[in-house]
Parts: sequence; structure tokens; C-alpha cells
Amino acid sequence: MQDIFGFLSASHWLAILRIAVGLWWIKSVLHKPLRKFIDGGMVDWTISLADNHPVPAFASLIKSMVSKNRSWFPYLVIAGETATGIGLTLGFLTPISALVGIFMNLNYLALAGVKPKDRSVNPAYQCEQGQNLMMIAAQVIIIMLDAGAVWSLDSLLGIF
Repeated sequence: MQDIFGFLSASHWLAILRIAVGLWWIKSVLHKPLRKFIDGGMVDWTISLADNHPVPAFASLIKSMVSKNRSWFPYLVIAGETATGIGLTLGFLTPISALVGIFMNLNYLALAGVKPKDRSVNPAYQCEQGQNLMMIAAQVIIIMLDAGAVWSLDSLLGIF
């Protein structure tokens, strides 16, 4: 690809975007108070968001799914965020990592990015909208423009 600003090619700038998004996912895991998150904080917050969700059918689905799987669901969230972060940062299975990230962002957006009936439950719901929409946009770019083509394990291993 053509050089941009005479410094790096477009492929390299895409790799920088991919790495930045991957590091953002890793940061998402590291900023959590993990013990509290695993010991019920994540489940309790998710249920409170569901209780205050403006779409009753969606709220019921989320509440049922998370309540029934209380012991392992937080681990699933941490594993998904960690795998996405490592995959994008290292450029390993890049399109799959980005698709998993999009799936998680869409779920976060659907639950925490809507105005709750009681705003005290999630006063920052509009911040959730912005962050998740930007992450989705970046991950779509990563997939569509093959951001795993350089500086990645995918290119090193000849994957994709």
C-alpha cells in the first residue's frame, strides 16, 4: 500500500489501529476489580441493568441467562475480553478476534448503552454508547481492510 505522510504505509497504520483496539480490550480487563467482579459484582450490576431496561423481553432474557449462570458468567466475560485483546494486539486470528469484539460491544451496547428506567443504575449510559460504537467501527475497519496483514502472527504464520 501507499505511504501516508511518507512514514508508514496504510497497512502499518491499520496495524497500529488493530494494536490500539487490542490494548483497549486488555485495559478493559485490567481496570476491573477482578475479585469483586467475579464474586458477584458483574452479575449484580447486569441484573440491575436488566431490571431497569426499557425493553422487558430483552431484560428478561439477560436476567435469566446471567442469573442461571452466576458462577461462571463473569469468567466468560473476562475470557472474551482477554482473548479479543490478545488476538488483536498480536494479530492472531485477527478477523475472528474482531468479530468476537463486535459481538461483545453489541451486547454491552444493548444492555448498558440504553437509557435505564432509573438513571441512577447507570448514569453514564451515553458514554457506553460512544465507546462501544467507536469500538465497533474500529473493529469493522480492522476486518474489512485486513489489519492483520502486517506486524501480526497472522502474517507470520500465513493465516488469512
